Amino acid sequence: MDPEYALNKSLPYLTSRLEDAGFTVQVGFNQTKGTIFLLLNDSVKCSIHELMNKLIYAEPDVHRILIELWVPLLIKQARIGETILNNPDELRRRIRTEFGAFDVATTPLHSYARQYPSGIALVLSLDYENSPFRLDDVQLDQCSLSVDELFYYAQKNTDDLPIERIQQFGPFTCISAQSTFVTAKAANMPELMSRFLIHAPHGLFFMVPANHMLYYVPADPANISEQLRELAKISRLPVISAGKQDPDAVLSRDIFYYSPEGTYETITQGDNPALEEFFTNPYIDAETVRTCVEQYLSPSPAFRARFALP
Repeated sequence: MDPEYALNKSLPYLTSRLEDAGFTVQVGFNQTKGTIFLLLNDSVKCSIHELMNKLIYAEPDVHRILIELWVPLLIKQARIGETILNNPDELRRRIRTEFGAFDVATTPLHSYARQYPSGIALVLSLDYENSPFRLDDVQLDQCSLSVDELFYYAQKNTDDLPIERIQQFGPFTCISAQSTFVTAKAANMPELMSRFLIHAPHGLFFMVPANHMLYYVPADPANISEQLRELAKISRLPVISAGKQDPDAVLSRDIFYYSPEGTYETITQGDNPALEEFFTNPYIDAETVRTCVEQYLSPSPAFRARFALP
């Protein structure tokens, strides 16, 4: 760990690389949040807090490699700041909502995000050159629309995104698309239920194992105990599949419950360390699955009371 080397040697190299690319560069600090940013062309702020943390903990001989990976990203951020963030019409057209796997309280770069259960948060992203570009606090401050306006248009655009595939997966219905914004349709559940004609008078169970897929099934109060066990057994398979493709792509291991009153909660504890094999090995035996299901299910007292569970 060498913060002096990162600040005195590596940071100047980063600024020189951006100057070579045609930008004017100033270094700034947000004393309140304890973060660092660059001001490019006297107009666009770009956070480098994450990069500096990586540099501080990395060996000096890899600093330039890390910086070279960030230079194109910072140039992209600058172009977005100059062409989109200060243009209300472009913002309204490109803004989307997206779920991220983090806790707002411990993520200073996205303090504006809206927290959901199970360590996922709703953030604002741009659909830029056919890929998502997640906005951080620094970029949000440069937007020509307020946070509430951005979330309004972002959710509307996400609600309107087309679904490419609808299929049954055990008791679940799965909707999916190439877009990573698909799961954020669950942030506006009344609209989702209306568009897909989902009849769920007793609430809706859903899963978001990865950002391009959303699984759901209406709650069945007449067979709720059996339904929960079946959902728990099936739920691990999409997580295993997503993890095999890319471990970082797994969004949540939990099953959520959306109530008729419009509240969200989890009925499972997907972060239980004892369940690691449950979510990584599709070939575990039936007895192990049964034991893991009991450890996985963790409905709240209010949920138990709603459905008269012991």
